[in-house]
Amino acid sequence: MNRIPRRELVRKGWHVLPGILGAPIIIFTPKWVTLVVVWFFAFLYTLQHLKLLRGWKFTVPIADLSYRTMAREDERDNFLGSFLLWVTMAIICTIFPKIAALSALWVSTFGDCFNAIAGQLLGGPRIPWNRRKTFIGSATMFAVSLLVLWASHRVLELDPSPAILMGVAMVATLLESLPIPSAYDEFTVPFSTALLIWLAYGGALLSPAW
Repeated sequence: MNRIPRRELVRKGWHVLPGILGAPIIIFTPKWVTLVVVWFFAFLYTLQHLKLLRGWKFTVPIADLSYRTMAREDERDNFLGSFLLWVTMAIICTIFPKIAALSALWVSTFGDCFNAIAGQLLGGPRIPWNRRKTFIGSATMFAVSLLVLWASHRVLELDPSPAILMGVAMVATLLESLPIPSAYDEFTVPFSTALLIWLAYGGALLSPAW
């Protein structure tokens, strides 16, 4: 069993924070409140990303703290991952129904987090098409995604279809395993989850209310 560096655990703590704090906003508040909150954070993280790219010298509240705490080595001059997560979640909350938004949030935050922890902690055989990923990590991503998809349905008092949940979890796991820069997972995983949930259940797009 491998040891996970403290900084990586702190990074994962920041990574799941939107899933913990954002879920009650999606579940219990009107859609306009959710949109105000999520677009506010999308603005902050867009500003932080642009600041790093352009070398601007000012502090962005919240986003600057999370950058100093969780940025990877390849994010010295950008904050692409967090920027993509917040902008993608803002778009999802604007376009899709509540179940799609909550499912996307939880799969992206919890699924991806426990995937990385399990993969780094337990190691094991590598995925042939992406040597940075392990089968154990991907299996964990699938299991956690399945669990949070079920939980999102139960929280909203919906009856989940096991086949739909397994299909969505499988697609999210596959997309997360692709040999692309890890920051792009913050778009592909939540958006595909929201889109597939909407395709499965339907519902109004761009509705002013949940």
